[in-house]
Amino acid sequence: MLANWEALLAQGVLHPMRIPRHFALFNAIFSGRRSVKDVADDLKSRAAKHAVNVDRIVLSDEDVCMQTDLSLLGQFRDHFDVKVVFALRRQDLWLESWYLQNIKWQWNRSLSHLTLDEFLERSDEFHWAYYDRLLSHLDDIFGQENVLPYVFEKAQMPDGPVAAFCNRIGIEDISGMKPAPHVNSSYSPAIAEFVRCLPFDEAPDKYRARLEQAVKAVDQRLAVTGKAHSSLLMDHVTRAGVMALHEEGNANIARRYFGRDALFLEPMPGPDEPLSQMTLPSDSAALMRDFVAPMIQSLITQYVDAPLKS
Repeated sequence: MLANWEALLAQGVLHPMRIPRHFALFNAIFSGRRSVKDVADDLKSRAAKHAVNVDRIVLSDEDVCMQTDLSLLGQFRDHFDVKVVFALRRQDLWLESWYLQNIKWQWNRSLSHLTLDEFLERSDEFHWAYYDRLLSHLDDIFGQENVLPYVFEKAQMPDGPVAAFCNRIGIEDISGMKPAPHVNSSYSPAIAEFVRCLPFDEAPDKYRARLEQAVKAVDQRLAVTGKAHSSLLMDHVTRAGVMALHEEGNANIARRYFGRDALFLEPMPGPDEPLSQMTLPSDSAALMRDFVAPMIQSLITQYVDAPLKS
């Protein structure tokens, strides 16, 4: 939405504050630092300042669903006709992506250095992946008719994810829209394992940014000579177990919102599907040559180009 801010506004859709996500705004609401009424008044004021007729205001942040109780957001119904748009990704694929993102960004020290098996043992902590519970909670707050889920699968988004989202907020013409930038792409499997073993979460922000840039440079260097890798991490038995856990809830959503028995239509990978190998070279010389030395070289280059200031 940030990349298409002007195009959205031209169609009467305001993405307030012109920022990538409304993380800080929602945190302020849930922490009690800002009331819903204060935020609603501010949003109306922002909308009124534009020459076009703003008839939709879109707030977006993926971390909202991590809250265990979203009832506070129901107060927005006193000020707006609220719709909740929610994209549903198949849980096994979502867990794999969530695992890699925890390694890459390391915001939760208790999760950022786990093996995949250790991570999956804690999957019950990710309550928002139990979609039936979450959407039922949203139904109770906003009314089922105001909860607008869609399924994040290629076959169910024939015109792509941008079009699928725009469709849910009433935009049919996306001919002038820019494609969504890939800002959350994961590391390659070997680099993900490398980073999992590194204490990025202990580095000050300005130094951590340089560590991340150095690792990215190593990943790009390896990609030039490396082979394509699978995006799958779980073996077939583990994957089937994950989906069996969500089978009943997913079927409830499929019937409630889509009038069918199956929520996800794409088949799961078979038992012979190749898996991503999150391993480092067993040869210490190769590890130093391909990973450690290039990372140190990148850090040296960054320091020479722009020394850190205290």
